[in-house]
Amino acid sequence: MTRDHKAGTILTFAMGAAAGAVAALLLAPKTGEELRGDIAAGVSDGVNQVRGTGKDLKRRTQKTVALAQDQVQDAMEAGTRSIQPSEAGLSFANQPGKLPN
Repeated sequence: MTRDHKAGTILTFAMGAAAGAVAALLLAPKTGEELRGDIAAGVSDGVNQVRGTGKDLKRRTQKTVALAQDQVQDAMEAGTRSIQPSEAGLSFANQPGKLPN
């Protein structure tokens, strides 16, 4: 399962759970004040769940970006190391009579 598919599945599940909770609240025989309190609690729970999911997504994204940055830095350093000996050889090629050590 790809990351995009997981995110879509989680979002779909959360929206379905919220819709089910709202339907249950609206269809339950309660007074207006009780119903409003239940709706407020449900919304608060939903908001907390979305915040938690957002924080988790942010943490995972930052971890992925840091890993990518490390890999790019490693590749740049490897490229620099591979070029440096070649540059030394080229500098002697441009100077007749001089040989590299």
